[in-house]
Amino acid sequence: MRTFQGVCFDLFSTLVHRKPGNPFFRDVADDLGLDLEAWKPAYDKLHDETMAGIVPGIVERISLAAKATGVQCSADAVRTAVARHFPSMVAAFETDPEAVPLLTGLREQGLALALVSNASDHAEWIFDRLGLRDHFDVVVFSHRVRTLKPHPEIYRHAIDQLGIPGQACAFVGDGQHHELAGARGVGMATILLDRRLAHTESARAEADTVLDGLAAVEGALEALGTARA
Repeated sequence: MRTFQGVCFDLFSTLVHRKPGNPFFRDVADDLGLDLEAWKPAYDKLHDETMAGIVPGIVERISLAAKATGVQCSADAVRTAVARHFPSMVAAFETDPEAVPLLTGLREQGLALALVSNASDHAEWIFDRLGLRDHFDVVVFSHRVRTLKPHPEIYRHAIDQLGIPGQACAFVGDGQHHELAGARGVGMATILLDRRLAHTESARAEADTVLDGLAAVEGALEALGTARA
């Protein structure tokens, strides 16, 4: 495994999973007097712009989506609604039970760890509420660096902070947004976690190896390291 000096991880559907039944959006819409069926699609359309930091966070995203449906909401009202209901959003996510043991074990072996996630401010809040930040040497959220996976710059940002070349790093993720192709483009070995999602099959071609879960990552790193040596 010493062939690799570091490992980069995706966040959602990799280390963290969404549970069914998130009442956050319904409750926020009720507080603000929004028609959920009209407002939520407008909110969803702003996804990439928010992840890229063009729309500066969830409060502005909610406000812009409301405006698109003909409703004006003050920033203070939106901020209050988000704060009131954010605990229900956090409760809709859970850390994979294999995540912390894996991250702890890799760091004990001397590997540097980075998170590279397409995410906005509220996703970063969830990450912190779940207590994951301390497991990483470097954390890169797209809304902060204004770059989305699979653009090579978001990966370079991570490995530059880790102080290692791409060839000495592996990337682990569920494969959405062609993230594995982006990682491979800067020299990383790529590990796909098969979460049986819509994009899984297309992501297989971008993976050096495919695993069923995080518990198998350590062995995959050893095998890939041996192959690269």
